[in-house]
Amino acid sequence: MRKHAQALPAAANPMPGAPRSDWSTLGRLFPYLWIYKWRVMAALTFMVGAKLANVGVPVLLKYLVDSMTLKPGDPRALLVVPAALLLGYGALRLCTSLFTELRELVFAKATEGAARSISLEVFRHLHAMSLRFHLERQTG
Repeated sequence: MRKHAQALPAAANPMPGAPRSDWSTLGRLFPYLWIYKWRVMAALTFMVGAKLANVGVPVLLKYLVDSMTLKPGDPRALLVVPAALLLGYGALRLCTSLFTELRELVFAKATEGAARSISLEVFRHLHAMSLRFHLERQTG
């Protein structure tokens, strides 16, 4: 192997052919994202909220359908149950979309900042390499 190829840190230059797990990738990205810790925490909170609202849709529908066992002559059966069904379903669907969009809005700056930091680090690393390395590369 060439002498200048050893300039990369061991974590950034894994053994060829070794499988890379998702946890190792997240571990390498964590310091870049942790700079925006409140945004990351808010995005995780919104993600959990969206998932809970998404899971809540069928649960709410189950309870509302079960509550439709009113007597045939009961006046509540004509208006209350269908209205509650529609309002509850609509509210949970709105919460799912709302939490997802809020997560994207909050996490966008953290994603862009982390990508910028990583790009600058790679750019600085490439410029720090010797001229011989760049001249010997046959990359078209």
